[in-house]
Formats: sequence, structure tokens, C-alpha cells
Amino acid sequence: MAQHFDLLLDRPEAIDALEQTLLQLAVRGLLVPQDPTDEPASTLLQKIRTEKDRLIATGQIKRDKPLPPITDEEKPFELPVGWEWVRLANIADSRLGKMLDKAKNSGRRYPYLRNTNVQWHHIDLDDIKEISLEASELAEYRLMPGDLLICEGGYPGRCAIWRDPDREMYFQKALHRVRPRGGIAVELIAIALESDSRAGNLDKHFTGATIKHFVGQALDRYVLALPPLAEQSRIVTRVTALRRLCANLRQRLAERQSVQARLAEALVQEVA
Repeated sequence: MAQHFDLLLDRPEAIDALEQTLLQLAVRGLLVPQDPTDEPASTLLQKIRTEKDRLIATGQIKRDKPLPPITDEEKPFELPVGWEWVRLANIADSRLGKMLDKAKNSGRRYPYLRNTNVQWHHIDLDDIKEISLEASELAEYRLMPGDLLICEGGYPGRCAIWRDPDREMYFQKALHRVRPRGGIAVELIAIALESDSRAGNLDKHFTGATIKHFVGQALDRYVLALPPLAEQSRIVTRVTALRRLCANLRQRLAERQSVQARLAEALVQEVA
């Protein structure tokens, strides 16, 4: 990549293709090397299952609904050693936000996010509206740092991570909130969703003929490849660095195009 920056800068569409390739390499386990000493993902899944069973037994959470086995058709590639295929509901808790109903909603007014606020990689806070919530609903709908927000409609599957520990914020029913268990990197789920969205693989999970929706049951059954915890950290670090490189490439391309536009304008004025 470093040797061919100029080629990339001359082809803006290649930067998008490069970024998609990086995401595909990441979710397939081809972006960073595997370490045979890493604790396998199967052990992590066992720990998550044990903790969920404990919480169910003590009445802290409801018993989860059984999920269908993952079929061979749902496994698009061969996994590296130590990885496991999982459904999202096996590794994370998800729920929709608060229904907007002026006639029924009551309580104090609080800021909330809509699907238009959730963009790829970031949350747009320029236009924040308010919703009425009772005190008993605050814990249920308040966002915490590390929550992954996924659009249910509008642009289904588009997602971003809420990271602000100081700002009080809630979310409405057009968004899913996903909280991973067992220390799983929330960024890994976001990477998988974006990779599948770019490749068109998310479409099969949507309902609706004209207006598409990513309903809760489909999200729970969403299949992704789970690396060992240690490798998750390495993948997220590498993807973050390479995304920064892609952003720099786009900026340099924009600057070059701006200079070219000014030169062209100057030449036209000179001729005139």
C-alpha cells in the first residue's frame, strides 16, 4: 500500500475497494496472524453460557429463546483455528428502543437518538430531539459507553458505537442497542456488519418489499465469525490503523482535486 499511494490517489473508487478488502480480511482472520497460545473462542462461549445460566437461575435475566443450529450454507468461508461461528444472540444482548407515542408517553423529557443520527462509524449529534420517559424507564433505555446502535429501518444494518461517558442519551425503536458479553470487542460486531452490508450480504436478513427492516429476530440470528479474545484486540487495532490510512488517502485526494480545480479555473480566466 505504501508503495502505491499515488495510484490509489488517482483512483478514488479504489480507496473504497481497499477499505472493503480490509474489512473482509479482518472478518476472515487474514488481517493479523493467529497465536496458538490464545484461549480459543469455544472457551469464551462456554464462559458466556455459564454466566447466562447463573443469571437466569438467580432471576436477573429471562431464559433466552433457543436458536437454530448454524447451517453449512450460513458459513461462507473456512475459519482459522480457534475461531467459532456464532449467532449474535449467543454473544450479545440486543433490544429495540422506546416507541414514540405522544398519546401514551409520559414523564420528563430526555434526549434520544434516531436512526438518522446513526451513521457508519460515528453518531451525528447535530439534531437531537427529546422524548418523554418515566423514571422507571431510564435504566432500560439509557445508552452506556460501548453500546452498539444498529439501524432497524431507514438504512438497516448501519451502525455506530456510543462512546460518550458523560452525556445522557436514550434511543428510540428505530434502533437496536447491542451489548456484547464476555468482554467481546463491540468493534468486531460493527466490522462484521459493515463488511456484510458493503458486500450486500445483509439484504437477506431484511423484511419488507419497499421499506426494509432489520427486525430483532433476524438480528439475533445474524451469524458472524468469532475470534479468540486476544485476537479480537489485535484485529480492532489493525483495522483502526488502516482506516486512518484510508481517511488520509481520501483527504489527500480531495486536496489534489481542489488544487486541480483551482488551476483549471485560473487557466480558463487566463484564456478569457
